[in-house]
Amino acid sequence: MKLSSPTFARFRRTVTRTAVLAALAGVTATQLTACFPLFAGAVAGGVALATDRRPTATQTIDRGLQMEAENTLISRYDGRAHVNVTVYNRKVLLTGEAGTEQTKQEIGQYAQKLQTAREVVNELVVTPESSTFGSRTNDTYITTKVKSVLAGTEGVPWNSIKVTTEAQTVFLMGVVTEAEGNKATEAVRTVSGVNKVVKVFDYVSEDERKRLDANATSTNPSTAPDASQGTPAPAQGTPTATQAPAPVTSASPGVTVSPTNSPALPPGKQLP
Repeated sequence: MKLSSPTFARFRRTVTRTAVLAALAGVTATQLTACFPLFAGAVAGGVALATDRRPTATQTIDRGLQMEAENTLISRYDGRAHVNVTVYNRKVLLTGEAGTEQTKQEIGQYAQKLQTAREVVNELVVTPESSTFGSRTNDTYITTKVKSVLAGTEGVPWNSIKVTTEAQTVFLMGVVTEAEGNKATEAVRTVSGVNKVVKVFDYVSEDERKRLDANATSTNPSTAPDASQGTPAPAQGTPTATQAPAPVTSASPGVTVSPTNSPALPPGKQLP
């Protein structure tokens, strides 16, 4: 039986979401970062790229930016700062702890000089004490639960949203409409363990969303997972009856960078 285009598109989205929920459920059950390959394996066959609204070239640049910044900061500021670098759509988010305000500013200035970065959001906390291994493990667990909840929330472009957790504060990056961003935020703020949600989104119009989704689908066609992935468990991270929704804020305005040697990949509403 041949399915019509709209029916097939809905079927493909359902199958893709089911595959990711299954993978995330397995990771959540372990509560350990060592089991990340389970999730990576489930999305390796084209699922991860299928709904990412960034052009493939931008995804490549983001990975390169993150690796370069992380390696440099680890070697340069070891013992003086603990920095997590997250990059999405050439926007660089810095989270973690810096020993002094001067160190925080130095790290921000370094990030601003990265050739292909277009904006830097410096959310480092100035404190003499670095986060503990237990705290970081808990943050990783919260991130896994948040991803699971996003993947199971209808109307949320889960694969166009990047999640970072620092000291139980969840940062959400991605290319979304305002309605999508609000829906994702409301879903995340009730996940157990989340103390605060910070929005670092790039917003696009509804028309731009449709164009980006059409481009992503045609460029990165998804593949249906095989039956061996099994039936997904229910999404984890449901709030307890005693937990009030976490407060929501937007990140402080980032520093816009105008690199001289960056490729012509305009951000936000003008994404190719």
